[in-house]
Amino acid sequence: MLTKDEVDILLTAATHAPSMHNTQPWRFEVHEPVVDVLLDKERTLDVADPAGRAARIGIGAAAFNIRVAAAVLGYKSRLVADPDPARPDVVARLFLGGRKTPVPGLGRMYGAVSQRHTYRGPLLDQPIPARVRDRLDEAARIEGAQLHWLGPWATSRLAELLRQTDTADLADEDRLHERLRWIGGDRSGDGVQDSALGPAPARPAVVRDLSLGFESPHRGQAVYETQPAIAILSTRAEDAVGWVHAGAALQRVLLTATSYDLTASFVNQVLERPETRIQVRELICGRYWPQMVIRIGYPAQPAGHTSRLDWHDSFDQWF
Repeated sequence: MLTKDEVDILLTAATHAPSMHNTQPWRFEVHEPVVDVLLDKERTLDVADPAGRAARIGIGAAAFNIRVAAAVLGYKSRLVADPDPARPDVVARLFLGGRKTPVPGLGRMYGAVSQRHTYRGPLLDQPIPARVRDRLDEAARIEGAQLHWLGPWATSRLAELLRQTDTADLADEDRLHERLRWIGGDRSGDGVQDSALGPAPARPAVVRDLSLGFESPHRGQAVYETQPAIAILSTRAEDAVGWVHAGAALQRVLLTATSYDLTASFVNQVLERPETRIQVRELICGRYWPQMVIRIGYPAQPAGHTSRLDWHDSFDQWF
């Protein structure tokens, strides 16, 4: 039987997962010894994420954090995506095994859960060691995904696609209005406040400026790195279940990166439109589906963190 303290540890870990615009599109139920993660439709992005792909990736990441916390508590766990056809709102279900001793492997990642955050500032021009890249590649493979590291030509092509997408976004009033609900200003609990946006790029860069299209008067400017390390997380599966597992792979990669003092941000605007997503797929040879475009490196300056809702605010019931 899970205690109240154990549930607190499990669900607090879940809330540290990344989600698009920090919407935190999840809710929780505990059916001992099962934890369900449900889709919160009030926190989805109908314009930018109409199929719910990004929301399901976020839920997969939250479910992976629950597995990590369960391992620290001594519980083995198993993740099942879309477990109940009668309840399509249950996106991920965690089955917890008998409690023994801390589970090796997953349990060692627990310290990185609260340390990980999305860093949107400039990175140092310092390469990621090959052995660390290998660890990140392995983290993705364990969860059934692949990391594709872009070379100079592919990164330049990605930059072109980013500029095209940003231009299209500026002309899309529905998309801008939706983003304004979650981005900028002083926020607590969810969304991305001004202090976590990072400085505005002083010149074109392979980054995502979430405030593009509306004022953020308190932000400074910075010159971003010229040769960013870009990894595209991809899967063979392109369906709702595959998206959940992509989220688990993403979080394992991010926690591994955090353990090596790396930070990451996302330039996923190119995946939010079908035409540019297909072109990104061509950059990785067309055999896998790109799920996340990750900019990884060593931070050049401190950065603000986005806040999180208390898990009680996303908790439905305990059976």
